[in-house]
Amino acid sequence: MNTGKQINAMVIVLFLTLITIGAYTIWDPFRSETAEDEQLEMDVRRGATTFALNCRLCHGDRGQGGLLGGRLPQALRLDQDFLRGFEMGELDEELLKGSVRLVTDTIACGRVGSFMPIWGADQGGTLSEEQIRQLTVLITGGGEEGFWEAAQEHADEIDAEATGHATVQMPGGAFAAGDTELIVSNAGPFGEGQYIRIRIDDETEERLQITAIPSTGQQLVEDIGRTPRRFLVSGAEGIEIGAIIRLDGELMEVTAVRDDGDPGIVLDIGLSASDRRISVSDPAFFRPGYVVRVGDELIRVIEPVETGQTLQEPIGRAETTFAISGSVGLSVGMVIRMDSELLRITELEPAFLEVERTSPVPHTSGTAILKTDVEEAEEPDTGQTLLETVGPEQTTFVVSGTSGITEDAEFQLGDETVRVTAIELARLRVERGIQGTDRAAHSRRVDIFQRNLLAVERGVAGAPADHREGAELFFTTMEVARAAAGSVREQHIKGAELFLGHRLTVERGTLETNAAEHPNGILVLDFPSAPDDPTPNEEACGQRRSIATPQPPPTPPEGAQVVDVSLTDGPFAVLASPETIADGLVFFQVSNDGTQDHNLRVIATDLPPDDLPTSRGAVDEEQLNVVGSTPDFAAGSIQGVTVEQLSPGNYVLICNVPGHYLSGMRVGFEVTPP
Repeated sequence: MNTGKQINAMVIVLFLTLITIGAYTIWDPFRSETAEDEQLEMDVRRGATTFALNCRLCHGDRGQGGLLGGRLPQALRLDQDFLRGFEMGELDEELLKGSVRLVTDTIACGRVGSFMPIWGADQGGTLSEEQIRQLTVLITGGGEEGFWEAAQEHADEIDAEATGHATVQMPGGAFAAGDTELIVSNAGPFGEGQYIRIRIDDETEERLQITAIPSTGQQLVEDIGRTPRRFLVSGAEGIEIGAIIRLDGELMEVTAVRDDGDPGIVLDIGLSASDRRISVSDPAFFRPGYVVRVGDELIRVIEPVETGQTLQEPIGRAETTFAISGSVGLSVGMVIRMDSELLRITELEPAFLEVERTSPVPHTSGTAILKTDVEEAEEPDTGQTLLETVGPEQTTFVVSGTSGITEDAEFQLGDETVRVTAIELARLRVERGIQGTDRAAHSRRVDIFQRNLLAVERGVAGAPADHREGAELFFTTMEVARAAAGSVREQHIKGAELFLGHRLTVERGTLETNAAEHPNGILVLDFPSAPDDPTPNEEACGQRRSIATPQPPPTPPEGAQVVDVSLTDGPFAVLASPETIADGLVFFQVSNDGTQDHNLRVIATDLPPDDLPTSRGAVDEEQLNVVGSTPDFAAGSIQGVTVEQLSPGNYVLICNVPGHYLSGMRVGFEVTPP
């Protein structure tokens, strides 16, 4: 290559290099900005996840505060402008820096004297420094709009998962504002008493409470797997052909209902038309409410016939003598039942007490044994009585049973108090496994029933009639199309309740919200509640909770009008009584009835109570006429404020601890001419 060509090539390479450098110079700031945006997006996303998992159950799903968010009333609002550095619509960089420090420190250390817990891992909490930084970005970032929509999205994801992504599915196409029965696509995850929510728009929602889950009133009387389409249920009432019913989370369409289900159970004793008890070959199969057909008569089971006694010790298959709770209702020769085993009583020993007596008097059989150490709300009757008359010299009492009676305790018989020194339980000797039943082990406290007897309601349908021994008992058979409406086949156990489709009875517009119309297809979300019994943050990061020392209420000046003021934070409020007085000497007696430090400011102003000028999360007192005030003072304590001459006009009483006024601690107050 000659020199000219080399020079030309070098010029071209140099030219291309300059173009590349120029292009990179132009593109590099854009690359840097993109990286920063991606980092911010990741911080917000992770901060929103942490907030949804840890913070929203007190502060609300989008930081709107515990009261508005339907959560812990004492939790402050976090969606306030000053926390994002904005004052009167303008960004203040110094205010933003202060907010970042405030939020970071508050998350790490909590708020001593409030329910805000410690979250910093170095203080014993569960969040790392990076998680706290991401939470701070979420709370203090996002400009005037904030990042709260991201927090709401993560809350919605969690709560939709909890309800199985159930949606509104009303026959008319929408859940009207006046409706109280809600039909959803999947009612399996819902339960009575649960709070739920339905979004209205990006910032509002309706919260509802499930008051009942409508039921057919029936239940399965056998376990069923995923394949059977025909099974036995406890009755036919409430079930219609073509109806959609629900078992657990599975929907089924009823295709047939008959009364020919034969579980192989028969009457083991003949039954007359007047009997109100039946005896069946397998009484353990039955539960209260079962309806069975015998001949042309329907009979409803009320309950097994109890003796009122229970087994007082576990027994194996071989024992023939054992302790029971008492002897009343039992007799020698009687057939009893424990679980599915029948036993015949061959000997019966009643219970008795050894007692100490201080002022002996005779007592007749049937005298009640009463407790002496009872509180006002407690029932004094032990439920036990004397079975035999006792004279003044006797120290052994034969009693109906021993439940409710303990050794070394005092009891009342008429006008006499006795101390029980020893207890001897009632005992049975029995013949085991009679009438072909199998001997079995039985646990302590198992109920003792009268043989195979069931108390029943006769003639539920069809007239009561005589029925022979061996007559068959038939159950309601229901045939269904399984897994209706896209639900999933499941296994179901005996006793599972049959509900009416996916219906929920609800209370509308709960937890500070209003009822609204919701279209079909919109998600029905869970609404997890705030902590039931939070504990105050006593100490963190070198600070201790201020504890009020008992003190008498302050004494008002002679001749002063007294206004009682209560400061609360569950919810945040200022309450004044009275709210109107005549002008003159006034004494404000201020009680901190909350859980954290509060103060009082008495402000003369014609502005509405909720429209006072604010700065950095508190009312800007320099712009207002503050005529009376207290220092911050601890929960449970009282302060007094005297105003020598309160002129006629309008006033506002507030707590001006940062964040408290904006959370609702304000009330109007009026002074009238004399």
